[in-house]
Amino acid sequence: MNKLFFLDILSKKEIADPIGMEDFSLENGEYFYERDKSQHPSYSFRMSARDMARFGLLYLRKGNWNGQQIIPLDWVEESTQAYSTVSEEMGIGYGYMWNVVKPKRPFAQIFGGHDAFYHTGVGIHTLAVIPGLKLVYIYRYDTDGAFQDSGEATLQLVSMIMNARISKE
Repeated sequence: MNKLFFLDILSKKEIADPIGMEDFSLENGEYFYERDKSQHPSYSFRMSARDMARFGLLYLRKGNWNGQQIIPLDWVEESTQAYSTVSEEMGIGYGYMWNVVKPKRPFAQIFGGHDAFYHTGVGIHTLAVIPGLKLVYIYRYDTDGAFQDSGEATLQLVSMIMNARISKE
């Protein structure tokens, strides 16, 4: 059995199935190499908004789902720490596949001044976790057909959600 295919099956059995992902399919992912960037393959996959939300909730709960530790707590904490800088000015770093927002920095204002971590796909889909607010935010385009990035409208939507959430505290 191909080692990479085995990892696909493992992720389905050990993550997707236990957290109830409804749309996960092994056919929605593929490995590919960019030898000029890394000796390791990247894994590109498609997720529905509801499966993205479940994965974000799993991280919000520090890898625990209904009393079962799906992802080791140490890994969740380690992977959501910044190890490099994306923008010092904005307060964004990069962990293990997560952008990490430092609290009280300019970009954190989008998240009500809280620390957060987020991942983007196709440069536009967003899965954001704001632990201080116990909030998971998903923004997903329908990329099956023609689409256009709404740019500022996306940030306005995030701002409205955050303002509605924060005003209820």
